[in-house]
Amino acid sequence: MTTTVIIATLNRPECLRRCLQALDAQQTRPDQVIVVDSSRDDRARQVMGHFPAARYLSVPHLYGRMTASRNAGLMHATGEIIAFLDDDAYAHPGWLKNLLLAYDSPGVGAVGGRALNNQPGEERTGRDQIGKLKATGFLSGNFAADPGGIIAVDHIIGCNMSFPRAVIARLGGFREDFRGLSSLCEDSDMCLRVRALGYTLLFQPDACVDHVGAPQPAGQRFNARYQYYHRRNSFLMLIRNFGLSWIVLRFPVAAAAQATRDFLRGIASASGRLTASLAGLAVGLASGIRAAAGERLDPVRHDAAARQLRAALKANAMRQENLEITGKHPIVGH
Repeated sequence: MTTTVIIATLNRPECLRRCLQALDAQQTRPDQVIVVDSSRDDRARQVMGHFPAARYLSVPHLYGRMTASRNAGLMHATGEIIAFLDDDAYAHPGWLKNLLLAYDSPGVGAVGGRALNNQPGEERTGRDQIGKLKATGFLSGNFAADPGGIIAVDHIIGCNMSFPRAVIARLGGFREDFRGLSSLCEDSDMCLRVRALGYTLLFQPDACVDHVGAPQPAGQRFNARYQYYHRRNSFLMLIRNFGLSWIVLRFPVAAAAQATRDFLRGIASASGRLTASLAGLAVGLASGIRAAAGERLDPVRHDAAARQLRAALKANAMRQENLEITGKHPIVGH
């Protein structure tokens, strides 16, 4: 299977350098590497000078729009399997090889791996609750845990995920209306859409990255703004995938209860998060209803951008097949 690795980067040139160095050290090398840079300076471009085999796309008009950046990368992807890394996720040498091994099973629509945070005991924490969609609509993570073998999951983490090109093309790429500086829930939304097509999602614990959690390009992690977008996007994701079902009705109750508990545990520090959480739920409800009404719970995108992406992936696949038949090799550099 041929592979493409897409890395979206923003204002973190040193992280990008380490990420690309880790790809250079892979036991199984990717056939194509695409870096999508939404920065408004040229620091990432300077880093790319040391990695001439990788393709560089400068998209400053997509500043902070990670999902749109990923779709921009998809427009140029030729691999049969398309993997995504965050710029602050550094792949272990066996990462790509082990991701591909999981595709030996039939009906696999996505494979993700572990995202290590270098915390004591993380390999044991939550290993029976990895990547679950709960009845309350909450998503469990625990992606640093090691279950001891490949397992089926409901969703995978965006900093270490992969999909067959054919599946992404059928779905029309990522939905781009998940707001926030770096987007939230767009990866989980893609996973739910893959499941809706009848595919299995797998978690491969031997496909590891070190996810260092580099500083955000703006603001702080897990602040009130993060809380707002997390609730807003979660509600949007649930409504557009499940409609006004029980899981959707349970989610605002569970989210409000959690925010209230946090508020009572630390009234002064939690007041902003409570307000942001409730505001995010309100906006997410309105956005979700509007989106679900237009899409009618269809996991496949049908807008003009999706049709363009689908056509580009098909053309890329045909071009790659012709090159293989003729024995020529594409130039994947600048």
